[in-house]
Amino acid sequence: MKLSTQEKKELDKFTKFLALKSTQVIVQSRLGEKVTTACKPHTTGTDWFNLNITDLPDVLAEAKKVLNGEVLSSRLPLCVEISLRTVDGDHMVLESWCLSLLPEQCDATARIVNTVYNRMGILLKSLVSVTRVTPAYKLSRRQGPDSYVMCYRIYMDEPQLHCLGEGFKQVRIGQICTPIGTLQLSVSYRTKMTISPTQVGRDNSILVKSDHFNTNLSPRNKRYDIK
Repeated sequence: MKLSTQEKKELDKFTKFLALKSTQVIVQSRLGEKVTTACKPHTTGTDWFNLNITDLPDVLAEAKKVLNGEVLSSRLPLCVEISLRTVDGDHMVLESWCLSLLPEQCDATARIVNTVYNRMGILLKSLVSVTRVTPAYKLSRRQGPDSYVMCYRIYMDEPQLHCLGEGFKQVRIGQICTPIGTLQLSVSYRTKMTISPTQVGRDNSILVKSDHFNTNLSPRNKRYDIK
């Protein structure tokens, strides 16, 4: 569909901030801290999609560098990769979050300012929820300098799903039909939490406890150990 200059400008702006806010939601959910945000009765121009999310400067700078002043490409999606690094230097990719644009699916009737913008806000709220139910969230809550830390990487390319090992799962968080294509947000995450040792002379693999959803085996005050 051919959009007016103003409509194209608005859609590009909304898509850009959707991408920037998505990276903030994903990375901040892996900091290992509970987030409590006070409600703001009066929003400002910086409160995109009616979400009070304070941007982390380093994450914002990295996301802007990857986007390089452009909006999402119909060829290359924006990916946020979450990984775990142990004190011994072993590394394991846990998740790959992907925001992509599918040009073959369009909705010519979607209004940019009202419909598309409001749906982007709903999609971000769904993302906030989903980031806290995948296994990596509970692992992030147990990280520490004496065991392991969580890392992130932002890039524009096809997601590197082979790094997730066998049996990884894929979940589509949601999609938004726009006049130029469908924005789709999804996540692929690891299910087997075993790290192969990288140092010579080590015989045992490292097993990250994966009893994420068994309350009997995961007391609230118990710490995850890297063995």
